[in-house]
Amino acid sequence: MIVGCLGYGYIAKYLLNELSANGVRCYGITDNQLLLKKERLENITLFSRKMTLDVINKCTHLVITAPPEKKSCPILFKYKEHIKKSNVSSVLYVSTTGVYGDHKGAWVDEQSITKGAKNIYSKSRIDSENFWIKFCKSKAIILNIIRLSAIYGPGKVRNKKDFFKNILIKENHYFSRVHVLDIARLMTKILYNSNSFNYWNISDEQPSTRKEFVNRIIKLKNIKKYKFINYEDQKESLTELGKKFWEENKKVSSEKIKKKFNYIYLFPNFRSGLKHIIKHA
Repeated sequence: MIVGCLGYGYIAKYLLNELSANGVRCYGITDNQLLLKKERLENITLFSRKMTLDVINKCTHLVITAPPEKKSCPILFKYKEHIKKSNVSSVLYVSTTGVYGDHKGAWVDEQSITKGAKNIYSKSRIDSENFWIKFCKSKAIILNIIRLSAIYGPGKVRNKKDFFKNILIKENHYFSRVHVLDIARLMTKILYNSNSFNYWNISDEQPSTRKEFVNRIIKLKNIKKYKFINYEDQKESLTELGKKFWEENKKVSSEKIKKKFNYIYLFPNFRSGLKHIIKHA
């Protein structure tokens, strides 16, 4: 297995570290000059974006973390002919649980209806998923679509004091989250077992309201000055996109992936995850 990550960002960093530690040869694409100049890690080599074709030609497995552009995936739009001619046999496309849209606070799983088309960003994800499905089926390439909940981890916890001055909250409105280390471990398992088409939700085991999540940060960081503001009192001043964000309410189930891989989360909920991040910051 030779893995190329087209988009070397926050998730890719942890994923390739996990893979390389197991002896997998890894490549990443980035235009971040600081990263490109750093000393190479064992089994990981980074290339600039202009070398994308070379990376595709080296790989058997591709991980696509690049966000959609203009109703399509930029990687597929630019490089589909090259992927056709390559030795790539498996693609892992990273999407979002935003594609499920609003389910009125109910649980959703991989069989749930995708109602996210009302949100322009979620719609572009749905379109990109469908484009990858059509392409991979036509070329007999195995495709795994990963739908991630909100990502948190080292460097992703709110630190700016201004954030705590006006914290927008909504009663009985749930978010699902997942720690980046669990994402990396689960994506690694999928890559090792990428022998058939599948959808996978990656989310931890405890959806929560925003107030519960932020209160945990407040307690762990011993923040004295903070203020919660109710959504209903502020919704008229929000942008249309902001309103759509708060209109989508669901709890994301990860039972499928846990059962498939007999997986035990490093951080099964935000309480343990935040404690570890803040303790080791």
